[in-house]
Amino acid sequence: MQSGFMENKENDEGSTTITKEYIEINGVEQGIIIESLNQNKPLLLFLHGGPGFPAYPVNKAHGLKLEQYFDVCYWDQRGTGMSYDAEEAKKGLTVEQLVNDTIEVTNYLRNKYIRDKVFILGHSWGSYLGSLVVQKSPELFYAYIGIGQIGSHLESEREAYQFILKTAMDKNDKRAIKRMRNVTFDENYYQNRAYGAIRAKFTEKYGGGFKREGYANSERLRHVFSCPNYTLKERINSFKGAILGWQSLGHVMATADLVELVPKLQLPVFILQGRHDYQTTYTQAKRFYESVEAPLKKMYTFENSSHTPFIEEQALFYKIIQDDILPVAEEAFLSS
Repeated sequence: MQSGFMENKENDEGSTTITKEYIEINGVEQGIIIESLNQNKPLLLFLHGGPGFPAYPVNKAHGLKLEQYFDVCYWDQRGTGMSYDAEEAKKGLTVEQLVNDTIEVTNYLRNKYIRDKVFILGHSWGSYLGSLVVQKSPELFYAYIGIGQIGSHLESEREAYQFILKTAMDKNDKRAIKRMRNVTFDENYYQNRAYGAIRAKFTEKYGGGFKREGYANSERLRHVFSCPNYTLKERINSFKGAILGWQSLGHVMATADLVELVPKLQLPVFILQGRHDYQTTYTQAKRFYESVEAPLKKMYTFENSSHTPFIEEQALFYKIIQDDILPVAEEAFLSS
């Protein structure tokens, strides 16, 4: 594993050090951005969703400041953003690759920053990946934090379909009712582009999408293309990565059930879920939480959020980090 290009920046306040680095992970150059207040805080690895859409540009556009509590690593997973390679993309992606990549990135961080363990946060698709990673190598992590937690994505999608149809009927939205009834929903929904387009439109319109207030594609484009720490090529590759991720891994999300795949985790588990999330539903997140065995587990409901409570209700998110999550590292240190 070798370090590549590194760049240090500071924000307008001059307090946060931003390090952008390219490292070789399992034979492929991949990009990470680390934000730190240089106070030797616990490390957090943020696993983005998609699959294949980097979190850093969107999180920073919404003012998320995880560096208040962690030295936080935003890693663009193989095949997207800073980690996109056109030749590698032709080979597609596998879950096994990404699990192994996550473990290697974790070990890189542990070695570089001389830490025994790190926290790992998985959002949406990242919750699928993160659950498999901490099941395989729990000794590397203080705790697992799942947001937009996946259970059965098929059942989650079925709930979303019913939510859209019911909301349309309640609102007497005749156009939406007609479009929903004319589109086929079955176990192959992930291959149905017509369904996917209608579903995305109306979850956003009805407050069950990325943010409860809605998140237009134009807004996402603006946030990605205005990200100062990404090159133009990396911004474009974020969208190429989203296509590659869904083509390679959409069927995995659509057919797997984490309740069956991950019955037990040997580390503390924190599930943070928006009540109005219809991308990965509250019901399925709770189902996963209730089924998984863990030495410590807690679930938090964000009553005014959908898929991104860490963006939509930041004050509550920070309070949970401070009061419940960070003490896990302190307890581990005292017991060592």
